[in-house]
Amino acid sequence: MKSSSDLLKDDIKTLFFKYVSAAIAGMIMNSLYILADTVFIGRWIGPRGLAALNIAIPVFNILFATALLFGVGGATAISVVMGKKDYEKVNNIFTLSIAFISLFGIIYSLFGTLFLEEISCVLGAESTNIELVTDYLRPVLMFSFSFLFVYGLTPLVRNDRAPQLAMMATIMGGITNIFFDWLFIVVFEWGMKGAASATVMSAFVSIIILASHFIRGDANLKLVKMKFDFSLFKRIFTNGLPSFIIEISSGIVIVSFNLVILNLLGEIGVSAYGIIANIALICAYMFTGLAQGIQPLISINHGAGLKIRVEKIRKYGIVSALIFGSSFFIVGTIFSKELISLFTDASFELIAISTRGIRIYFISFIAMGVNIVISTYFQSIELSNYSTMITLSRGVVVLLFSLFTLSYFFQMDGVWLSIVVAEAVTLILGIILIKKQSKSL
Repeated sequence: MKSSSDLLKDDIKTLFFKYVSAAIAGMIMNSLYILADTVFIGRWIGPRGLAALNIAIPVFNILFATALLFGVGGATAISVVMGKKDYEKVNNIFTLSIAFISLFGIIYSLFGTLFLEEISCVLGAESTNIELVTDYLRPVLMFSFSFLFVYGLTPLVRNDRAPQLAMMATIMGGITNIFFDWLFIVVFEWGMKGAASATVMSAFVSIIILASHFIRGDANLKLVKMKFDFSLFKRIFTNGLPSFIIEISSGIVIVSFNLVILNLLGEIGVSAYGIIANIALICAYMFTGLAQGIQPLISINHGAGLKIRVEKIRKYGIVSALIFGSSFFIVGTIFSKELISLFTDASFELIAISTRGIRIYFISFIAMGVNIVISTYFQSIELSNYSTMITLSRGVVVLLFSLFTLSYFFQMDGVWLSIVVAEAVTLILGIILIKKQSKSL
C-alpha cells in the first residue's frame, strides 16, 4: 500500500499537526462560504430570499447526513482494518461505501426532481414563497448526488492518507461558491436559482479534486468486485450513525430554538439567535475540524493495537479542544459587541440581546470541543454506542430538555443557558464513558 506518512510509526505530534491543521483549514473555509451564501442572498435577494433559504436548509441536512453515514462510517472501518493490515477487507469496505453513496445519490436526485413541489410544501413553503423555494431546490435536488459524493468522499480521501487534498477540495469548493454567488446573483441577477447553481458548481469542483486522488494512482483504496456483505454494511452503518444523528438533529434543534424564541421575544429574538448561531458556527466548525483530523490517526493505530499512541492522540485532541474553547469564551466575553457589530448595525435592543446572549452561550465552548473530540474518539475505535450516547445527549435529549425547562423559568437567559447545561452534562457523561472504556481494556 502506498503512503506518504507512516501513521503507525511517525512522530505523533507531527502527524497530529499535519492532519488537524488541514482539517481545520478546510472547515473554516466551509463555514466562511456558508456565511458568504447568507450575505449574498440577504443583500441582493432580500429577506424573502433568506426565508426561502431557511426553508430549504433541511434538504442539505438530509444529504449531508446520508453522505456522512457512509463516508465517515466507511472511513472509520477502513482505517481500523488498515491498521490490522487486512487490505482485501479495506477495499471491500471502500467499494461498499461508494456503492451506497452512489445509490442514495441517484435515489435523491430522481425523487427530488419528480416531487420538487411536494417536497417544498412539506418543508413549509407557502403560496407567497414557493416560487423562491423551488427555484433554489430545483438545481440542488437535481444534482443532489454531487453533494453526497463530496461529503462522502472527503473522509474517505482523508483516511487514505491525503489530508491536504481533502482540505484543498473544501477550500477550492468554497472559493468557487463565493465567486459564482457573486457572478450569478449580483452580475447575472439569477436570484435563488443562481445561489443554488453556485453551490452545485462548487460541489463539482470539489468532486474533481477528490477524484484526482484516485485517477492519478495515488490512492491505496481501490474499487473491487465483491458480493454484498451484510456484516460490512452493518459495520459501516453503525460507525457512521453518530455523524448521521448530529446532522439530522441540528435541523430539529434550530426549529425548536426558533419556536421558543419567537414565543419569548418575537422576530428580534430570532434575529439575535441567528447572529449568535452564525458566529458559533465558525467555532463549532473548528472543533469539528479538530475531530476530523484525529479520527484517521486514532482509527488506524487502534486497529494496529497501539494503545499508547491512541491515548496520546486523544490527549492532544482534548487539550487542543480546551485551548480553543477557552480562547473562544474569552474572545466572546471581551469582544461581544464587536463581534455582533460585524453582522448588524441595527437597533440598540437587538445589539443588547445579542451581546448578553453571546456572553452566556460562549461559556459552552469550554466543554463543547472536548465533547466533540470524545465522541469522535469513541466513533474512531468503533464504540459507536458510546459515541451515539454523547451525540444524542448534547444534540437532542439534554439540549431540548434544558431549552424548554430553562426558558420557562429564565426566559432568554434560559435559552442561552440550555447550550451550556447540555455541554456540561455531556462532558460528565463523556468522562464516565472514557473511564468505563479504560477499565474494560
